[in-house]
Order: sequence, then C-alpha cells, then structure tokens
Amino acid sequence: MAKKSADPAFIKDIVKKYGQVISTGNQVLDRRRDYKTVSVSPAIDLALGGGIKEGSWVILTGDPKCGKTTTALQIAANCQKEERPIIYLDAEGRLKEMNLLGVDGLDKDKMQIIHSEDEPLSAEAFLDIAVKLCSAKENYGCVCIIDSTSSLMPERELDGDMSPGRAGLPRILSVFCKKMGQIVPNQRITMIIVTHYITNTSGYGPTRMPDCGKKIQYQADTRMEVKSIKAWEQSEKQVGQAVNWKILCSSMGPPGGECQSWLRYGNGIDKTQELVILGQETGLIAKAGAWLTCEFMLGHLETVKKINPDLDTSDTELVLKSVKFQGQEKLYNFLIANEDVCDILEKEISSML
Repeated sequence: MAKKSADPAFIKDIVKKYGQVISTGNQVLDRRRDYKTVSVSPAIDLALGGGIKEGSWVILTGDPKCGKTTTALQIAANCQKEERPIIYLDAEGRLKEMNLLGVDGLDKDKMQIIHSEDEPLSAEAFLDIAVKLCSAKENYGCVCIIDSTSSLMPERELDGDMSPGRAGLPRILSVFCKKMGQIVPNQRITMIIVTHYITNTSGYGPTRMPDCGKKIQYQADTRMEVKSIKAWEQSEKQVGQAVNWKILCSSMGPPGGECQSWLRYGNGIDKTQELVILGQETGLIAKAGAWLTCEFMLGHLETVKKINPDLDTSDTELVLKSVKFQGQEKLYNFLIANEDVCDILEKEISSML
C-alpha cells in the first residue's frame, strides 16, 4: 500500500521552525543552474568544461613555485570585475610584493588579507576567521583563498616544542569543511584551497599525494594538479613559465582533462599566449613552418577593414596576407595591439570546443 504524502500541517511546522528548508528536486535544480561561472583562463576554462561554478570548492595542488598562488590570484582578479569580495588567508606568511603586483587587474584595496600580526595565528584561528567572514552577508558571492592549508599549524603544535606532528590538522580541516559545507553553496562562495604534495609512506598507490587529509579531497568540486612546468622564453629571455595542469575533477565537466597555462612574470596568466596556442591546436590559426596565418579572420572582414582601411577585403589572398605573421611573437604582438581580434579568436575557440 502506498504511503500517504506528508501532512501539510507537519510541513508547515518544520518551515515555521527551520525556515524554507524543503524544496522539490526541480527547485533545487533551478537554483543550481542559476549559479554563475567563474573564469580562470581560456585554456583552463576549456579543460574544466567552461570554468568554475560559484558555490563550489576548488583545490590547486603542485610543487613549490609552480604557479598555484598566481593562478589563485588570477581567479581573484577575474572575479573583482564582477564586484566579488576577495578573502585571502596568508597562512604561509609568504605573500610577497611580486605576488600582489604580478597579476594584471588585481585591486589590492579590495582584498581582505588575513595574516598574523604580533603572534602567529593557529589553524583554528585562521579557519574560524574564514568561517565568520564567509558567513557575512557583505561577503555574498566572495572568493576565499586559503594559501595554503599545508602551512596551517594546530594550536597544540604552535604552543608546543619543535617535535613533528600533523595528526591534528586533517581533523581540524574536516571540521572546517563540515562547517562550510552549507555556507559555500548558500553564499555562492568560490572556495579555493592551495595545498602541496607530500611523500606517500604507506607503500600503496602513488609515491606522493596532496597534503591535509582526505576530507578536503572529498569536499572538492574541482581538483587541479600541476604535472610539470617549463620555462617560457621570448627573444632568448625567460619571460615566464608554461604550467601543465591535470584536471582530476571539475564542477562543470568530466575529469581527466589536461591543459597548458602560460604565466608571464609581472602579469599573471597570459590570456593572449593561451589563445595563440589554442588557435593553432584548433586549426583557426594555420601554421606553415615559422609562418602563422589567422584564417579565422576570413569570417570577420569588417574587423579586417577596420585594421586595414585601404585593403580590398574581396580579395581572399590579400586578406590572408594581412593577417600572416612570421613567428609566434609577431602574432602575439598583433593580438595585443588588436583586442577585437583577440576577442573574436576566443569566441571562435569556445564555439568549436
């Protein structure tokens, strides 16, 4: 015999006591679909299936100096364009001038940076401050960056001697995740956690693993690990580094994707360089030896005419010759000088993939 539906009076009592805590599946689905997308960079967004959903957890893991902090701050700079508050927990105490000045568009005055003053802050204090700030109505839709959980130190260790011991931190982080579990989606927070690799001494599985316990890994909607980095040189001078990411899981797409992000020293993630590489990979930019041709511009003759008013755009050969460059550096400079072309290329890539 089928069960009767819940008594409306009983439902009314629950709502009166706890608020509007009961919704249909479609109502929840509509709210989730209403969550906005947070952009990282063209290459990373494509690998993630579109970007990062607000109201979700993101973990960035990798070796030292591989670009985790710069990537986190780039996300912050992108989100500031939408007037999102930025909360940054400087647990490592190593947030430097080059970090704050090394990302284009990052508004330092509109960041709340949590750091120790006269005395070191314990893990409990850092995370308690994060809970309070993220819960505030004024910080609705904020980006909260914890850099890094690997550097958090439990109070009992902070007050003790130099004897090693990390057993307490995973438990503290587990409690933090539970406290923030409902706050993050309700406040539409983008929670970014930077963590490091540690040696796996169990004898099972990979030789190294992310620090800080399993709960944070389970909590993550998006997990990105740095596989490797390489120097990025222009005119025989190192101007940055290419970062190879592996997508372990994503809030917007399937796992297993990989991508290459380009970090330019003093600028952050170089969107234009990523578009140059993606354009070649998708065939929108034809490559023949050292020559690169923006063939996608054949579909945007009005823009070509704006750049070259005297050009006969009815002549395909002349059009292609006007957007042909010897070497990536010259093409890069052309895109920097012509933002409209850069925007067209980004849209063409997005529509293809």
